[in-house]
Amino acid sequence: MGPYLTTPNTEKETYKGENDKFIFAATHMQGWRNSMEDAHISKLDIEPGVSLFAVFDGHGGKEVAIFAEKHFQEELLKNQNYKNKNYKQALIDTFMQIDELLLRPEGQEELIKIKGNNDELQAGATANVALIVDKTIYLANAGDSRAMLCRNLAPLDLSKDHKPDDEKEKKRIEAADGFVQNGRTNGNLSLSRAIGDLEYKKDERFRKNEQIIIAEPDVKIEEIQASDKFLLMGCDGVFEIWNHQQIIDYVNSKLKQVVTQEDIQIAAEGLLDSVIAKDTSNGTGCDNMTCIIVYFKR
Repeated sequence: MGPYLTTPNTEKETYKGENDKFIFAATHMQGWRNSMEDAHISKLDIEPGVSLFAVFDGHGGKEVAIFAEKHFQEELLKNQNYKNKNYKQALIDTFMQIDELLLRPEGQEELIKIKGNNDELQAGATANVALIVDKTIYLANAGDSRAMLCRNLAPLDLSKDHKPDDEKEKKRIEAADGFVQNGRTNGNLSLSRAIGDLEYKKDERFRKNEQIIIAEPDVKIEEIQASDKFLLMGCDGVFEIWNHQQIIDYVNSKLKQVVTQEDIQIAAEGLLDSVIAKDTSNGTGCDNMTCIIVYFKR
């Protein structure tokens, strides 16, 4: 059996909500893939004035994505840097801590339970996480999921893909005795940072941020401005067919004068229907898709 279904599964699971600052919709769709390996977090109020949104795009299985969804908020909230309001470092710590939890026997047991069998575990997940504190966005990214703001009706990218043939990433991979072949880490993974993928992180000669694959995210800090309309996050499958401006334009076309939860849901679900491939002939637009839209109230 190949990696694709004969017809795509376009059923969607959507979560939505609002508070005094935001309206959000988070939706995901299996698409052409044989299974669904994405997970997400959409929490408006993990504490007063603090929201948490995240996209976890699994590869090699769903296990790490689901594990990260389950544990990320808890680990973030108990992190000392978070308690000290050092939010950038708290996010970095939490990404790395999820890897630590995966390595523990109880973490391995949980992964086996999620997987449903004892087969060898080689799963990983990209992580794109937005922590919004009052009007400040802390966007942490490891891998090739993406986040962008709609600012002045144009996209403002908040993340950069971590790809193996990027000069900085390639240097680290090769320094850790790995290699890049055909744009893939060790000829296998099409990314250079992720949570999980523990087989690439076991060389005791190197620190955790020096391994072939690392979980350490880049963190961008951005203040929400008056010209910002919404934050959009998605796994890489969302961005394969349309460019960022086309995506921004589509979402804006669905927003009415008075925006409701239903408007954001229609925009998020309609976007996935618009960027899925018509067939699997070239593999573009055939991935699992997860999208979160966070609209800023005025």
